[in-house]
Amino acid sequence: MAKKKRRRRLKKSVRRGCAIILALPILFCLGYCSLRLYRFFARPVPSATSDPIRAARDSASLADLAQRIDNLMHQPLRIDTATIALEVFDLQSGTTVYSRHADRLVAPASCMKLLTATAALNLLGTSHSYVCQVVGRGEQTGSVFQGDIVLQLDDDPMLESLDPLVAAIRQHGIQRIEGNIVLDLMRSDTLRAHPTAAVWDIPFNRLPVLLKGRQRVEADLRFLLASQGITWKGDGFAEADHRKGDDRPATLIYRHETPLTDVLAPMLIHSSNIKADALCSHIESVANQQFGLNLSGSRWLLGQAQMIVRQMGGSADGFVVNDGSGLSPDNRLTAHFLVQLLRYAWEKPGMWPVLIDEALATPGHPVRHGSLLGRMSAPAFRNKVFVKTGTLTTRALSSLAGYVQTSDERWLIFAVVNEDSPVMESRIFQDALCRELVR
Repeated sequence: MAKKKRRRRLKKSVRRGCAIILALPILFCLGYCSLRLYRFFARPVPSATSDPIRAARDSASLADLAQRIDNLMHQPLRIDTATIALEVFDLQSGTTVYSRHADRLVAPASCMKLLTATAALNLLGTSHSYVCQVVGRGEQTGSVFQGDIVLQLDDDPMLESLDPLVAAIRQHGIQRIEGNIVLDLMRSDTLRAHPTAAVWDIPFNRLPVLLKGRQRVEADLRFLLASQGITWKGDGFAEADHRKGDDRPATLIYRHETPLTDVLAPMLIHSSNIKADALCSHIESVANQQFGLNLSGSRWLLGQAQMIVRQMGGSADGFVVNDGSGLSPDNRLTAHFLVQLLRYAWEKPGMWPVLIDEALATPGHPVRHGSLLGRMSAPAFRNKVFVKTGTLTTRALSSLAGYVQTSDERWLIFAVVNEDSPVMESRIFQDALCRELVR
């Protein structure tokens, strides 16, 4: 009898153990999904309190911060503080902590990329992807394809080679195409810097293949097809005609997607001018197709800036947007606008996690230090500062804008632009400012 009881208890224990083992993956998935939903919808800002004692303490803390910033502005520096445009905003109270020349029109340098990123996330969505695919229109008999092979290629700035597309055709068993190779390119011209910027800022040899123009894409394709032993009817490449339909059977041979967030990270963290201007052009193509308009990418960015300013109750008078990278020295924005832009991104569901968790540079991070390499290396800055840097050496201009979490877990937004000052000295000042903000 005792042995039977022990056996029953053992069986129950085994069943319970198995049930727990089976339930663990389900619980893990539920927990992970809950965390992702929380990060998508919630903003990590402490809620305002109705406690008058705490409110008074918070007010005193912000007043002390404003005084420390003002003291920093009046310290003996090897830069002209009269040319500094600066604003600091507290998200919890919704008030400006400090402002100095914040409405002065200045060149934002690479902080212009914040507008490009925000406009892209706003217009295209956080789930948007670049798509490159190869589609067969017709039927395959053995190694011969009776019909056209269509290459539908977005202007993906992360695609370094067309080799995977051609290799996929060969792996599909196709050696001869009894039809055309149709080249459907989103971008047919070469990506170039704005005329007001230096031409060498967007060097041709560093451009990804789909940004080098149709002629270079065709040359690369011709070489790769020959190397794979693939021949086709005719000698050139046909252009896509979207006006007529095609009722032939379609076969997906290859598809590659690059998430928008994969472009934003190197654009903001490493300040890639190529990816910024490429994204500006991508916004132009997608938005114009979606809304049936014919506006340049810079005009779309300016429109987004004006929309954000209207929502925040400000003015965009005098704003100039020539490109998406900030290379043009004729760009004009304000420090106040950069703060409002980051505030808009904070309040937009799903946008702030992309910036803070993935796309902004943060000091001391092994991967995301980016353009902050060598700056703010002290432990006090780690996991507290999330920023975009900017530099225009021809204008002796340096900028910095982003989010900062203070020691008492308040979230601040700040933007600072130093004009007509040595870049290294301006960076020392900006780092000292961030030191005051994280205290």
